[in-house]
Amino acid sequence: MGILLNRLLIILNDSDLNSTDYHIAFTLLSNFYLINEMSIGAVADLCSVSKSTISKFIRKLHFEDYSEFRAAAPFVENRSGFNLNYNRNIAEYIEQNNIDSYIDCILDDISACKKNIDMDKVRELAGYLVSYRKVASFGLLFSELGAMDLQAKLAYNGKFIITNLNDVKQDDYINNAGDDSLIIIYSNSGSYIQQYMLSEFHTKKDYSKIKAKIVLITGNAKMENHPNVDLCISFTHNSIVQTHSVIYPLINDIIIMEYRKLTRKR
Repeated sequence: MGILLNRLLIILNDSDLNSTDYHIAFTLLSNFYLINEMSIGAVADLCSVSKSTISKFIRKLHFEDYSEFRAAAPFVENRSGFNLNYNRNIAEYIEQNNIDSYIDCILDDISACKKNIDMDKVRELAGYLVSYRKVASFGLLFSELGAMDLQAKLAYNGKFIITNLNDVKQDDYINNAGDDSLIIIYSNSGSYIQQYMLSEFHTKKDYSKIKAKIVLITGNAKMENHPNVDLCISFTHNSIVQTHSVIYPLINDIIIMEYRKLTRKR
């Protein structure tokens, strides 16, 4: 999913149904495949607003100008060169095999998680959750599901953390967090730590100056040795199918179990 499509969906979900932002986002999404061929005037006419309103909306999407906005518009299935996207890795797998085979892949990966999860590391994270007052959990696309799931489950247990769907706000929070903050990142590939994943230019990230404690939950065990990761909890894929959207909630349940043990002792 491209960066523009992702940001438009976030605006659509967060805006009031009667707001101008909702109207513009809905109109742009409904005509998404035409945007890269349209001038700013044509887009303004399409949305029944002024060009200045479109310019303000574009800046709200964190694009510098209309040219940058329009360049991000063409939807390319594998724009960032990552072959493990939903359509290619899951939808096409189900089409070429069957739903039973897909479910078997999920069950195999759940079984692998049960056998291989490093409980010492889970307990270490649970300890961090007890000791850190400022906690955030982040991810992108399907990995953000893990962050949101953790937020909800911790809230049931009296621990309140923050998350954010917006990729720019995630980056701002991480870059400005102090050493009194704990940040839990969900990234199946581990690439979240290394590059801006929604960018087609593979722009590199530099976490060397990040002050917060970084915990990574990932399907890439090699990230355990990454210099900018303080704690890495990894899981394995037994199949070629990426099942992390199912695995994350399971790992979160294990984290919550250990967190509850610690808080009850106190």
